[in-house]
Amino acid sequence: MTKLLQYLSPAVFLVACCLPSLELRVSDGTKDVMLGLRVLAIGWSGIFAGVLAWYANPVWLLGVGMTFWKKPTVGIIAGIVALAIGYTTLSLIGRALPADEGNVKKMTVVRILPGFYVWMSSLALLTLTSLVQRFRS
Repeated sequence: MTKLLQYLSPAVFLVACCLPSLELRVSDGTKDVMLGLRVLAIGWSGIFAGVLAWYANPVWLLGVGMTFWKKPTVGIIAGIVALAIGYTTLSLIGRALPADEGNVKKMTVVRILPGFYVWMSSLALLTLTSLVQRFRS
């Protein structure tokens, strides 16, 4: 059971990469939908606009590694921290963000799509897996 749980969080994370995650309205009037993989690829640059949510991913990856190496306490902490960082995505709704490197265009997050919720569930599954591993050992 614990072995299955260890693989469930990464599997759900991969599913989240394939799903639409954010609906955006660009300043030129067009709408754009970002798939999870695109968010994963370019999200690191959000730090330049004060967007920290992407940084839940390296924390999550650390936690996944720790559960595979039988260090559930670190996995629990990493999972909770990743969830907290990930939830900052909700503060982006309605906020104008740079849409290009020259800051000529702006984009606004209009709504959160299913990929976000699946991504957050993968972070929560890390915490659950680590808790199960901690109390089974």
